[in-house]
Amino acid sequence: MRRELGKDQVTYTVEPKMDGVAVAARYRDGKLHLALTRGDGRQGDVITDNVATFREVPLQLPKDWAGIFPDPEVKEFEVRGEAYLTLTRFAQLNRQRRQQEQAELANPRNATAGTLKTLNSEEVRRRELSIFFYQIFPVVDGVRQPESSQAHPSDPDMHVQPVRISGEFTHHQAEMDALRALGFPVNPFFKTATTPEEIFHHLSELESQRLTLDYQIDGAVIKVDSRASQLRLKSTAKAPRWGLAFKFAAEQALTTLKKITLQVGRTGVITPVAELEPVSLAGSTVSRATLHNWDDMGRKDIRPDDRVVVVKGGDIIPKILRVCLEHRKGNSQPMAAVTECPVCEQPVIREVGAAALRCLNPFCPAVVAGRLRHFVSRDACDIEGLGGQSLDLFLELGLIKGPADLFRLERTTLATLPGWGEKSADRVLAGVQRSVDRPWDAKVFALGIPQVGVTTARTLAGAFGDIAALLKAGKEDLSILPDVGDTVADQVTGFFQAEGGSKLVEDLRQVGFFLESEHGTPVSAGAGVENWFQNKIVVVTGTLESMGRSDAKKAMMALGAKVTGSVTGKTELLVAGEKAGSKLKKARELGVEILDEEEFLVRLNAARKITGEGSVEP
Repeated sequence: MRRELGKDQVTYTVEPKMDGVAVAARYRDGKLHLALTRGDGRQGDVITDNVATFREVPLQLPKDWAGIFPDPEVKEFEVRGEAYLTLTRFAQLNRQRRQQEQAELANPRNATAGTLKTLNSEEVRRRELSIFFYQIFPVVDGVRQPESSQAHPSDPDMHVQPVRISGEFTHHQAEMDALRALGFPVNPFFKTATTPEEIFHHLSELESQRLTLDYQIDGAVIKVDSRASQLRLKSTAKAPRWGLAFKFAAEQALTTLKKITLQVGRTGVITPVAELEPVSLAGSTVSRATLHNWDDMGRKDIRPDDRVVVVKGGDIIPKILRVCLEHRKGNSQPMAAVTECPVCEQPVIREVGAAALRCLNPFCPAVVAGRLRHFVSRDACDIEGLGGQSLDLFLELGLIKGPADLFRLERTTLATLPGWGEKSADRVLAGVQRSVDRPWDAKVFALGIPQVGVTTARTLAGAFGDIAALLKAGKEDLSILPDVGDTVADQVTGFFQAEGGSKLVEDLRQVGFFLESEHGTPVSAGAGVENWFQNKIVVVTGTLESMGRSDAKKAMMALGAKVTGSVTGKTELLVAGEKAGSKLKKARELGVEILDEEEFLVRLNAARKITGEGSVEP
């Protein structure tokens, strides 16, 4: 940081990394106006009524509240924090649930997330959630300012560069002081440091307090204090460069591995799972842990009946750290790798270079069930009221065989199912129909393509405007995209060529799930003026002084261009920087239009102006 900022001394802040749920609250004219969950970083849930039940959250601020900002003309501002359930309250709720013969809450964080989604605000009030705030900034003309300088390191999607306005605070310390002055709860552990030794001292102090706290933390957040320095340091594509999350070592527990079962996922991967003697670990009871694959089991020499040390990876997912060999029985044997799928009994394969065994039967009941769960999940189609039990019931009764059949469900049939009724049926059918209007990137994610997560789905949706364009994409078109590469490109093309993938797409087409022009398509020709880059097949070569080749590709893809890695007969444009080589020569031979850097910037800025993007300085 000293080198990057050109300073002999940099001040840092150290505060707990809460293991809670991110919440943002808007205040307008001194009153609570809106509260939201972070969701996927782009879209969350409105939870205003629920947040209003928090005892620590002020509904009305003092009359002189605006004076706390550097610019007292601020009319609206946003605060961000982490909602959590105290360990004391968590234990009380579970005692009550045991007395009422209800299932216990799994852990404080999941209980908090579920409570915030509850539609009954009185139930939220009864749960007695708490919250700590760590951020406050003004809102101008009803639009939240993009705040790279103010995003929390645990919020990787919040990395857009800020628009600096006079109402912002110059230092994080001043920001925390303002939160306290306005009556917002902030974590009492807040330290500053200027040397590595001071930072490590604060980390040790916080870790020593960890087990005495009445709430869960999994580490510390370290930030550069100065906003001007944060702005100068900027961010990478995934996280701010001015801050980081320091994770503490995971809590451990000793237990017995009773047996190993097999789990078949939506992509056919067969995962061995350890069934454990239940043990308390990091605030919850653990009875199962993933064993990943047979290679990992072999490296750790994990066998049934072993005494094992269990940890939670990232304080979330239980896994076996090691085996206590001194407790092993003399007749124990390692579990052999399976040759048949434990569900459909079809042969399994181990792909070249992969550690996992995979069932290739696209109609394996376990694969179908996993695909359905993925399809209705929050980041995919987000169909309310359709959980795993309902889907299992539909499959058992033969009502569905795949995602497309959800669109063929009948109200009268659903309403007569055990535990269902007309309201439940209407809610699910309405959710299914709403999925047609889900963002295009969510639909791509819903397909369940192996190795295509939420971020990669957004990349694919930005580069290909609808399902027809995505189906036509070849490996070369895919591999040059950010977050893709050759391996993921092979998975995408292989998915659409395989029987299961092609049938899934065709079935969803027939029920109208895919639209001719999807949401999130990077088109935007405004005022009847053509976006010149839309649908152009482009190649970039040589060195660009104004930006890197990667940035140039991203800029053109955002405008709807299809950027490929080699010049072919289909190439329509070559952007040639300094020291352009064989690609420039081939483009000339094929008669491809060629732009030097200056001409490229002129056209790029014109297109960005049409689509509402900012310009790039030559």
